[in-house]
Amino acid sequence: MTILSLLRGLVKIALIIIASLVAFVLAAFLFLVLYGRTTGWETKSRKADQDIYDFAAGRRSATDNDALACSEGLCDETDIVLPVPSAGPEKAFAALERNIAADSDKVERVDDKSDPFYRRYVVRTQLMRFPDTVDIRWSPEGWRAMSRSLIGRSDFGGNEKRLRRWFGVTS
Repeated sequence: MTILSLLRGLVKIALIIIASLVAFVLAAFLFLVLYGRTTGWETKSRKADQDIYDFAAGRRSATDNDALACSEGLCDETDIVLPVPSAGPEKAFAALERNIAADSDKVERVDDKSDPFYRRYVVRTQLMRFPDTVDIRWSPEGWRAMSRSLIGRSDFGGNEKRLRRWFGVTS
């Protein structure tokens, strides 16, 4: 056996491994496209909606995948300071919902609509359709908003950027 025939054998093995990896990646991509990126994150035991956020408790994620936005003095450790709403809840939410409708991410309202001072949305990111839950509470003293990711250890600032877009707050 010569070195040349040994190298040919190693090249064949390497090509088989590379072809297998490419086939696996293509199969995973087709699965996401055919099965659906949106439904793929939800199971019978795990839902996209993370339920109501308790602003009074003020618990933040242990990882870097949430953003808290409040009007001055309403929350501790806020990422964004929001203006105090100048209108009642109906007009304030109407203006906010125009910004939400203009957002490029897929947004679905998921609260039961029984509280006129509260909204909760599931927002799916554009590329991978990761579900994030956004809670927004209005009061005469100001806004409270929490955007939190369900999946991952970091949102790369996506939740904060979303809240800034929705409330029209620049950096």
